[in-house]
Amino acid sequence: MNSVKSSILLIILLVSSLATSFAQKENQPNILIIMTDQQVWDAVGYSGNKMIKTPNLDRLASEGVNFSHAVSACPVCVPSRTSILTGRLTETTTIRDNRDAKTGECYYPTFDEILVKRGYFSEYAGKFHAPEHMARVYMNPPVEGMVGTEPIMRWESLYVQYVKNKLKKRPLKQGELYETTFYGGTVPYKLHPTDRYYKYMDTGEIPEEELEKRLSQADIHGVLDLPAEYTITAVQGKQTIDALERLKDEQFILTSSFHCPHVPITPSEPYASMYKAEDMVTPLSITDRRENSPYNPGKEIHPYNDKEKVKYMVANYYAFVTEIDDWVGKILSKLEELRLTENTLVVFVSDHGEMLGSHGMRGKFNFYEESVRVPFIIRYPGKIKPAQTISTPVSILNIFPTVLDYAGLKNIATDGYSLKGVMEGTETSKYDFAVSEWQWRNASVPSIMIRTDNWKLMTTHRSGGKNIEALFDLKNDPYEMNNLVGSNPERFKYKAKAEELRSKLVDYLNDVNYPLVEGVEKRVLIRN
Repeated sequence: MNSVKSSILLIILLVSSLATSFAQKENQPNILIIMTDQQVWDAVGYSGNKMIKTPNLDRLASEGVNFSHAVSACPVCVPSRTSILTGRLTETTTIRDNRDAKTGECYYPTFDEILVKRGYFSEYAGKFHAPEHMARVYMNPPVEGMVGTEPIMRWESLYVQYVKNKLKKRPLKQGELYETTFYGGTVPYKLHPTDRYYKYMDTGEIPEEELEKRLSQADIHGVLDLPAEYTITAVQGKQTIDALERLKDEQFILTSSFHCPHVPITPSEPYASMYKAEDMVTPLSITDRRENSPYNPGKEIHPYNDKEKVKYMVANYYAFVTEIDDWVGKILSKLEELRLTENTLVVFVSDHGEMLGSHGMRGKFNFYEESVRVPFIIRYPGKIKPAQTISTPVSILNIFPTVLDYAGLKNIATDGYSLKGVMEGTETSKYDFAVSEWQWRNASVPSIMIRTDNWKLMTTHRSGGKNIEALFDLKNDPYEMNNLVGSNPERFKYKAKAEELRSKLVDYLNDVNYPLVEGVEKRVLIRN
């Protein structure tokens, strides 16, 4: 009798373990996209960074393909995310600015829309930050008091309310303020020297005229007094794990979108104590005066060229990334627990980078490597050879055709190309370069960049001034300190190289029917 019971139990266990695989189509993987916001390309251990702790992302890279020179389609949140979703350049989508998340219309379908029409279930966890109408496709469960896709679009305000409900507001201690730009004035943080108001902490009195100035999230630096279970990263990580549990028996495409390491750079414990400011290494270009640069600083508004202050920023930024890494590990473990690993294509990427003191700057909005280059991994066990590093520059708008290709949909119109053949060794990259743009004032000439293995050409929409184009020899000048054109006395020596890059760029823009190609063709690259 006991042997019969054992046999029945064994059969039940076998059927249970196979149930998930019966619901999965062999040639159509589940798709999990994990996205961070504003993560610089080398803020991961597998890039060679010895200071940062990212064991789970390092493992993911070892199990898949690391695109070591991946480029954002636009170094601004909403335009970049729209390009990822649609596989189209910014000027084609017409989503040029973060404000377009609420007011802009993009008429190109997202990969979620296309796959839902073909039977996929689709959810979105975390920060959306793309045109609102694009969120209608998601099948997230309803939230009490809300209808449709409101919870996806109102992620920030919902999170602030969540924190207010969980925590009792406490009095401030010496050296603290309430964080108002993101956390709604509920949560105290201990200010670090890079913070705008740090210099007033000895007296605790901030001048009225200083308080009247517009406060940006990027002005906020320090350690947040928020339990680890309530951080925005923890909440968004839990949302992803809950979604996996709901979707485990369906063919799914799920995006897990983390707000961090975006500003305000205020990690919580235990992560904040993992990195000491005095141990941090500042960027080699931090002293760059940018005199011959499209980004000539003029009057600096904040000391991001102060090495000792920037060290605090780097330490806190790394703390954010390590917290994300922990949650990536938990998400990947959940895939394993649900026996979904083998049939799930995992993409890890960031929408753009962060200057983090490079060239004495912070934030993004430019074409320097730290702003435009991002971490990018793809893993698909059994289909993609692990532990590959592909150094040919690629655009992250290639995610759109790659995801659809693996789902069995080829030749879908896009401004990019599928990376499937490149990863599987059956094809070479369609282009040996990547392009980024940021067109935000409706000019007829775009601000645009082309990057090859060893060279980068930047042009701008501005019509005045001398230092408005840039050419960098990345092999000999990897930190982009020496603009070879602009006001360089020897700039005419580099005219042939600049024209060669422009020719590559124009050919590509013509291939994809880019609307402002004429402005690129007629641009004067080297001025007398």
